[in-house]
Amino acid sequence: MNTSEQETIGLCIALEAVGDIANHALLDILDVDGIPGEAEVRYKTDAHQQLFLVRLLDFSKETSAKSLTGVSGSCLDVLLAACETRSFDVGGSVDALAASATALRDWLDARSSLKLWLPTLEIEAKLTVPRHELLFILGNHVKHNLARLTGVCTRVATLFNEHGYEVSPEQVPLALDDIREHLEANYFVYYGTWLAELVNNVRWGLQDYLLPVFRQSFAMVPGDAIRYEYHFPASVSDAVARQWFWRLMNHVRAKPYIKRFVGANYLKRASSLE
Repeated sequence: MNTSEQETIGLCIALEAVGDIANHALLDILDVDGIPGEAEVRYKTDAHQQLFLVRLLDFSKETSAKSLTGVSGSCLDVLLAACETRSFDVGGSVDALAASATALRDWLDARSSLKLWLPTLEIEAKLTVPRHELLFILGNHVKHNLARLTGVCTRVATLFNEHGYEVSPEQVPLALDDIREHLEANYFVYYGTWLAELVNNVRWGLQDYLLPVFRQSFAMVPGDAIRYEYHFPASVSDAVARQWFWRLMNHVRAKPYIKRFVGANYLKRASSLE
């Protein structure tokens, strides 16, 4: 497949992944009283917050087959690559997607300085780590039982050793519940609004990017008041890619699940662990 066709597939896969993260089944958007234009995000339950974080981890970290999307990387990498190939850009329509995908990547790559009291290890640790490391630790702990967390335990032990704390991988399973409580009930609760805003901005960035090509492609079937069709761009000629294009345009037609919103500024400062 050519670049446009691979971008079509990658965009569709990434858009559907974003829709699985930012939707009303997982979270509610509540306007902040007395602060016009700002909102808080509340997850339906702790389990919904966990699912949000697990799906975000997959979106930002798990790699896809290069043969399918043309990119050997995560869905976030696929979107950042699409901002370079920009096969469907019309008058700079890709700019919002580039800005939102970059903002999410930069947030995940930013480093946090945390204070963690781990009674099982009798350590009060001070760590400075990228946020994506914290998401990796918590997301995998939520997904897997302890028997499947060998890699996570090794990674956690390495982080502690790099900060001057003598911790072996064999000790880490005893402390994972303490770490999870700090991250799940504190860090990612506080930053949940900001993260949801960043992910929702990516979905709206996709909408802004693809809406012009949707308008060019969409048409009602002549003589039929119900059925519609898409006129495919010349660059999308492969039969399979055209099915992906149709599916992608249907997502644009359906629009994002959640309205645009700005997270409350008081939830963008620092959690109590920092």
